Amino acid sequence: MKKILLPFLIYLAFISESSLVQAFLPHENSMDWQLIPRFSMVMILFVAIYLNTTYGLLYGLAFGLLTDLLYTDIIGVYLFSMAATAYITSVFSRYLFGNLIVTLLLSIVGVSILEFFVYGLNSLIGISNQMIDVFLYKRLLPTLILNGLFAILIYYPFVKQLNQIKDTLKEN
Repeated sequence: MKKILLPFLIYLAFISESSLVQAFLPHENSMDWQLIPRFSMVMILFVAIYLNTTYGLLYGLAFGLLTDLLYTDIIGVYLFSMAATAYITSVFSRYLFGNLIVTLLLSIVGVSILEFFVYGLNSLIGISNQMIDVFLYKRLLPTLILNGLFAILIYYPFVKQLNQIKDTLKEN
């Protein structure tokens, strides 16, 4: 049961991303900001920080592929971006003490890395023609605020769950 719980929680976060966008964030808003929930990525970053690099990389690959299959026309952009972001964040976390502030900063940096990867790859391929200043102000900043709030909300219960899973893995 514990082996299924972690992917199920990340999957619930993945499903809630699209539900949140449709229900609470109208397509046309008065500020013209693009709020992009990356809740599953935040949870994958927590996994990479608190469990190990392998789990973060595998969940990044799996949910990146799922994102590519469901939401994009080109397979590989999110697959690469989410996996690479989980790996980079895991490497950074090895050198830092894992507490609330560090984890929140790493998750915000991780979401930034993901957004820059996706923006860069989409610009390279020719899918996106958004200017960098518009991207930074209208997409990246609101996205970081939204996902930072989500990271604060899930920090204690999710890290507690990850620590229980880590203890279970050590026993086996």
